Amino acid sequence: MSTWFGAHLVVSTAEVGSRTALVFEDRRWSYGELDLAVRRTVAHLDKAGVRRGDRVVMQGVARPEALITLFAVTRMGAVLVPLHPQVTGSELAVICEETGPAAVIADESFPASTGLRLPWADLNPDADGPEALACDPPAGSDIAVIAFTSGTSGRPKGVALTHDNLYWSMLNGLARLPLGEEDTALVSTPLAHVAVLGGLPQCTWARRGTVVLAPRFDPDLFFDLVREHRVTCAFAVPAMSALLARHPRFDGGDLDSLRWILSGGSPAQSATREMFRARGVGVVNSYGLTETSAGVTYSALDDAATSTGRPVPHVELTVVDATGSPAPAGAPGEVWVRGPSVAAEYWTAAGPIPVTDAEGWFHSGDRGRLDAEGRLEVVGRVKDTIITGGENVDPAEVENALADLPGVVEVAVSGTPDPVWGELVTAFLVSEAGEPSLDDVRAHLDGRLARHKWPRRLRVVPALPRGATGKLQRQRLNTLLGD
Repeated sequence: MSTWFGAHLVVSTAEVGSRTALVFEDRRWSYGELDLAVRRTVAHLDKAGVRRGDRVVMQGVARPEALITLFAVTRMGAVLVPLHPQVTGSELAVICEETGPAAVIADESFPASTGLRLPWADLNPDADGPEALACDPPAGSDIAVIAFTSGTSGRPKGVALTHDNLYWSMLNGLARLPLGEEDTALVSTPLAHVAVLGGLPQCTWARRGTVVLAPRFDPDLFFDLVREHRVTCAFAVPAMSALLARHPRFDGGDLDSLRWILSGGSPAQSATREMFRARGVGVVNSYGLTETSAGVTYSALDDAATSTGRPVPHVELTVVDATGSPAPAGAPGEVWVRGPSVAAEYWTAAGPIPVTDAEGWFHSGDRGRLDAEGRLEVVGRVKDTIITGGENVDPAEVENALADLPGVVEVAVSGTPDPVWGELVTAFLVSEAGEPSLDDVRAHLDGRLARHKWPRRLRVVPALPRGATGKLQRQRLNTLLGD
């Protein structure tokens, strides 16, 4: 198979053109219809003046036109810059400043004034317009997508993902995900998420399966779509999974067709995974980042609850200590990744910035440990490690131990400054059954965690701060203290 992004859709169209590829609300697209829509959109873009190498900013709303545009822009050799639906005006300004887009594809209300403005209606592949256009596919080394991720300075960083990067990411997923041509996958995350660009939907289409696209994530809608379309697998970040597992419909018959969910985006929660397992739904934990084009590890269905599994075939992964030397099995350290799915550079207006070191290693900034069999457990961000009384505490370890505290819906842990201890382990809980006390928390942790890891401060809050994809915004937690 060619390595340009979307080649798998062309191959599947040639082999199973009449099979259903995409479902959205009350409409279905066969593989042949979806590919025709892509070629018509290529013609619309070409007529509008979009050319190979141009950057095209796209509002990442969950709608079929966005998926079709993703394939069309990249097929013609232009570069897609997908945005999360909740992007702020300041973030948008940075993204346009960095990429210099030739066109912006968005709703009329979207606050963009840079470049050619193309409303979604102008790209309607069903409307009258130019004939479907064929084009020479791009090279594997060409940039396909610039995916923006939050930088350590707070300024978004554009990760330049090539066609090769996304192709190898898809191959890695195909090697580990239990997918077949009879599977129906549910996608309910924003389309700008790297899990959409290089993850489950691309693997599903490569296997000739069906993708059901949800307009948004809503637990009731999730249950409805699984029941209506007999969905067999789905992607969900841990926050989404926790909401589903605690929903009144979770133990009913709505999920009877669901075989497994793919979890990623933050450290795994063992309590949620066990609830799904008890329900008869497997959980595949994964680890990956925007810089790695999605997953670089996937767990087996019977792995330990917090394991993200072994590295995929086309990736090297190591955990290193503070000196950059491999850490012993079971010892925490920083996760480094190397392989063809790893981006080479960040895109900036001033020129590219390397993503990897001189030897090709991407220093993830994530803290994890490898067991004796090479399976990875992610325990948090290196910068988020709490140092209390000279001892290191990984927030994810404490969060995982508190996830099944009775009445708790969500939990997050951070370090708050203290003149004596340096930092205090502080727990933030969302509870559905009253307000647990610090004594309740400590009694729950007795025998589970060493005492220096127990929270010394507790706040019960109505909600945790999360971003557009449900990822915890840990840097905002201490603003919830209120003192």
